[in-house]
Amino acid sequence: MSDYPAYEASEVLAGVQKIVGEKYATASMPERINNSVGIHKVYLEKKDLPYVVARPANAQEVSQLMIFANERHIPVFVRGSGTSLSGASDYRHKGIVLNTGRMNHVRMYQDNGYVELGPGRRCQEAMDILEKEGYFFPMHPGSVRIATVGGVVCNNTSAHVVDPRMGKPKDYILGVEAVTPSGEILDVGTKSLRRAAGLDLTQLFVGGDGLFGVITNVRMRLEPLPKYAYGVAFFEEGRGTARSVQRMYQERLTPPLFLEYLDRRTALPGFEVQKLPTPPGPLILFQFAGHTEADAIAQCDAFLDITKQEGAINTIAIKDLDYWQRVWTARASSGPFAAQKAKGLIISAEIMSTVERLVECYDDAVVMGEDMPTLSKLCPNYLYGHLGALSFHPSFVLLSTMSDEEKVNAVAEVFKKEAELNIKYETCGAEWGQTGRRATFYRQRYGEVNYSLIKKMKAAFDPNNILNPDVLPDD
Repeated sequence: MSDYPAYEASEVLAGVQKIVGEKYATASMPERINNSVGIHKVYLEKKDLPYVVARPANAQEVSQLMIFANERHIPVFVRGSGTSLSGASDYRHKGIVLNTGRMNHVRMYQDNGYVELGPGRRCQEAMDILEKEGYFFPMHPGSVRIATVGGVVCNNTSAHVVDPRMGKPKDYILGVEAVTPSGEILDVGTKSLRRAAGLDLTQLFVGGDGLFGVITNVRMRLEPLPKYAYGVAFFEEGRGTARSVQRMYQERLTPPLFLEYLDRRTALPGFEVQKLPTPPGPLILFQFAGHTEADAIAQCDAFLDITKQEGAINTIAIKDLDYWQRVWTARASSGPFAAQKAKGLIISAEIMSTVERLVECYDDAVVMGEDMPTLSKLCPNYLYGHLGALSFHPSFVLLSTMSDEEKVNAVAEVFKKEAELNIKYETCGAEWGQTGRRATFYRQRYGEVNYSLIKKMKAAFDPNNILNPDVLPDD
């Protein structure tokens, strides 16, 4: 871990307040706690809390903050909503938390075909604004109601969206405004709808896990809303769901926008809450997108035919949007519902497959953890995922009766087993990033030369190692 000098909190607070104003820099205990704990770090000693939480309004204030921090060698951690599952945004040193919440603008340029979004704008809010104007929002994490645009863009995750159908955020982003760790303001990319060829630093910030700068504005092309068709298929056993998706790709059907999997055990709590009939077995639910409603329905019907051939015991072409919303909510909240019922905290892995080995990967996901000392006590796992995107989320509920040591061991075993399986299938996580807690996997998967090059790039942008430090550990 890196070392940094110690300061009096009052000195840091006074300096930051001169930049963002007294109202937008605070050392209050609730704010410092709220902005430093997260999914993987739920407890901090009082002495380790940040000096201050800053809420800059724009790139100019971010620049001044980074210059201030560089001069004093104070680490800075960028915070959106704290939903990161890779640990890249985890707070790790006593320093400054830069909260992006005030940079939440939405500027529509419909005549030019793009929109500009602030990094602190919540994804659900951006989605609602764009859909009201007839446009599609290409980011749909499970935490869509609280996740921020900046965090999703830094991670380059489309989350639930099936990538082969709609792509990643980078496929829509024309450029960004970003502040380097040493305080330079960069405007990269283009305002044309045709993205830049050749050298384009946009690609370092989109998917850069916050290594190379602080994004202060995202310029994204506007994509018209497609027409949709919906369906659900129930099976006696889960392998049929995997075979159905395999055939969808092998027979060259157009992939859907969403195609989600739930095993019966994971589905039950959500179906109960949504007052839906008890699922007879594992299920997949899907949303197809087309230029016309007839196009979307034809795609959906073609896939429903495949599910019947692969053993579906009940298939439904959904016409009732209320029913669809209830089914979708049962899936979207399946993890929290399962954790609530089991009275614990859920932790998930992300296992990616190839098309050819999807059934084999499904089998591995079902039994993940059975050969691990702590996880084996929590098996069978809960299994859900974005099956159309070839990803599974084997999940485990950390019970309140477990000791802190057992919980720590369980988390470590999840990341260890996740790495083993993604190496086996020659894949990598497609949602949660490869730094932070996944840095060890990244080194194993891509080798020391690759890892060393990334560290050198980080050092070139951040010579004093103050922005989100130690997401690329040395050992």
